[in-house]
Amino acid sequence: FIFMIFIGFFLDHRIFQIPAAASITIFFALMIAVIGALTYFLQTWSILFLLLIYIGLDVLYRYDIIDPRNKAYGLNYDNKTARPVYDKLTLQSLCNPQKLLADEQLMLEVLNNWKKRQKIEKPVIVFMNFSGGGVRSASFAMNTLQQLDSITQGNLLRQTFLMSGASGGMLSATYFRELYRMRNADSNMNLQQNKYHDLISGDLLNPIFSSMIARDLFAPAQKFSIGNHKYVKDRGYAFEQKFNANTEGILDKSVGSYYNDEHAANIPLIIYNSVITRDGRKLMISSHPLSFLMHPKYYGADSIAPSPDAVDFGTLFNKLEPGNIRVLTALRMNATFPYILPNVWLPSKPVIDVMDAGLRDNFGQETCLRFINVFKQWIKDNTGGVVIIQCRDRERGGWEKPFESTDISGILTKPGTILQYNWYKFQDYAQDDQVAYAGAFLDSNFHRITFQYVPEVVEKGVTLNFHLTASEKKEVIASMKRENNVKAFEEVKQFLK
Repeated sequence: FIFMIFIGFFLDHRIFQIPAAASITIFFALMIAVIGALTYFLQTWSILFLLLIYIGLDVLYRYDIIDPRNKAYGLNYDNKTARPVYDKLTLQSLCNPQKLLADEQLMLEVLNNWKKRQKIEKPVIVFMNFSGGGVRSASFAMNTLQQLDSITQGNLLRQTFLMSGASGGMLSATYFRELYRMRNADSNMNLQQNKYHDLISGDLLNPIFSSMIARDLFAPAQKFSIGNHKYVKDRGYAFEQKFNANTEGILDKSVGSYYNDEHAANIPLIIYNSVITRDGRKLMISSHPLSFLMHPKYYGADSIAPSPDAVDFGTLFNKLEPGNIRVLTALRMNATFPYILPNVWLPSKPVIDVMDAGLRDNFGQETCLRFINVFKQWIKDNTGGVVIIQCRDRERGGWEKPFESTDISGILTKPGTILQYNWYKFQDYAQDDQVAYAGAFLDSNFHRITFQYVPEVVEKGVTLNFHLTASEKKEVIASMKRENNVKAFEEVKQFLK
C-alpha cells in the first residue's frame, strides 16, 4: 500500500509506469488485503461500516467538498457564475438564424481560402474520416496517410478540407496534420519516415493502468496547472502525458492556437466529436464556430422543430475560455473508452459529461455529410466534386463477426446483447443511406474511397487495445498491400490527379 502511494507521486517518470497486468494484479491483491482486514477487525459490522463510508463519500461529493471527476484541461471551471444552462431553450438559442448566418459566412471565408490554395479552377474537395479502434486504428490510419501523401506528391492535405472521426484514428489524423504543418515550414521534411508510425503506435496502456491504481485509488490528489487553472492528475492526465511524449511534444497546444492556420486553409479543419451521456447529443470541438452543424439543414421544415442533436462546444462555453482547451484533451474526450479513461465533466447547469465519439459515430462520416449538405451549393459552384476518404479498422458490410447464439441461454441473453454486437453495423447501415442522399443532391459528383484493415486470418486479427505487440504492428503494415487497399489507392490516383 505504501509502495503504491510512493510511485503515485512519480508516475510522470517512465520507470515508475509498471505494466498493466502487474497493476491489475497489485490492485486485486490490495483489495483482498482490505476486505480481509475489514472482515477480521469488524466481523459482522463490516458491511455496515462500508455502507457508512459510501454514504459519507456521497455527501462530500454532493456538496463539492471532494470532486474525483475528470476535467477538460484548459477550460475555466473557476468562474461558476458564467456557467451556461444546458437545456432546450439554450441549445436552440445557440443556433438561431442570425448566429447560423454569421457562422456560415465565416466558414465560407475558409472555403474560399481553401480554393485559393488549389492549382486548378474547379478542384476536387476532399473530406477524410477516421474510425475508432485504439492503437490498432491509429497505426492503420498513419500507414494510410503516409502512403496517400506519397502517391499524391505531398498534395493530399492541400486538397483536404475537413478531417473528423473517433478515437484512435483521430490520434493519427491530428498528429499527421501537425507534421504536415511543420513540413509547410520545412520542405526538406519527409513525412514517409517509419519513425512516425512507430511513434503513433507506441504503448498507451501501461501508464493508464499505473495511474488508475496508484493515483486514482491510493495516492493523495496531486495537481498541475494550465495557465491560471489547476486540475487533478489522474489516468486521463497520464494518457495525455504519454501520448504527448510518444509524439515528441508537438501536439501540446490549445485548440484555439490552430485558428489562423485553419482559417487560412494552410491545414485542414478538424472537428473533435464526443457524446454527451445525459442525452446522447454530439459535442463538437473546433477552433471555428459550428452552429450550422447543430441540426440538419432542413431543421425548420417540421412544424414541431426538435432540439438540436449536436452542441457547439465553443459557443456553449464561450465565457469559459473554450479556445484554451488542449488538443490532447480534445483527443482524449474523442477517445474516452468506457472505464479505461474517465468521462470528462463540463461546467454547465446541470453538469454534463462526455465519452467516446464512437458511441454516436465511430467513423466520423456523419459530421462530414452534414457539412457537405450545408455548403452543397458552394461545392457545386466551386469544385469538381467531392471525395470522401474513409479509413477504418474494420470491414464495412455487416458480415464481420456475426452475432450467433447456439445454446438455450441465448433465449435470455440475446435481447440484451444484440445492441452490443451490432452497434457499429447499425451505424454503417444508417450512414450508407446518408451517402446515397449525398450523391443525389450533388448530382452524383460524389465518391467515397474506403481503406479497411482486413486481417489475413480473422481469428488472428489485431486486437482493439491501447497497446500493440511487434507482430501486430507488422500485421497492420502488411494489410496495406491487400487487394482491397491496393484498389483504393488506385481510386485515389484516379480522382486526385
